[in-house]
Amino acid sequence: MANFAASSTAPVSAVDVIIPKAADVPALLALVNALAAERNFLFMNPIDPVTGITILQRHLEAIAANGDEIVLVARDGRELVVLITGIRGTHCARRGAIDIGLGVLPGHRRRGIGHALLRGLERWALTAGCQRLQLRVMTLNTAAFALYRKCGFLVEGVYHASAVVNGRYYDEFGMAKLIQLAG
Repeated sequence: MANFAASSTAPVSAVDVIIPKAADVPALLALVNALAAERNFLFMNPIDPVTGITILQRHLEAIAANGDEIVLVARDGRELVVLITGIRGTHCARRGAIDIGLGVLPGHRRRGIGHALLRGLERWALTAGCQRLQLRVMTLNTAAFALYRKCGFLVEGVYHASAVVNGRYYDEFGMAKLIQLAG
């Protein structure tokens, strides 16, 4: 299996960046649910702890089989602390664009781990022949915005009132990074 854990110039604490396997599913489920519980800037749905293990295992198997999606996680000791997902466009005209989702547990932010996972996702996208990484980030999420800018993402526009959290409307930046362009 390819190593997508790219080295980074950011000061990364001692974590392992991995593609989660079946043995990691309980820890991955715990990470997703911890991130979903934040309910502020992250748009992640919780997973049922009983039925979710089987569903998550099948989802990881499907990802491994189709090559159109990747999940990378960072492990700090026995705990998974950061999650990044990348999904290719399904239409043939959008196959080169990867939609990104990133979640970092609060105690592991600003340590370079998100940067390392973004680099790993970029390496995967390049091996998959993709040219573009794209995402949305709430305009108030200054820490995530700074991370994406540091990693070379540019603002392409603003989605006004595109998110509703606790009954309040929020704007999001549409951001992207071109990683390669075919001649």
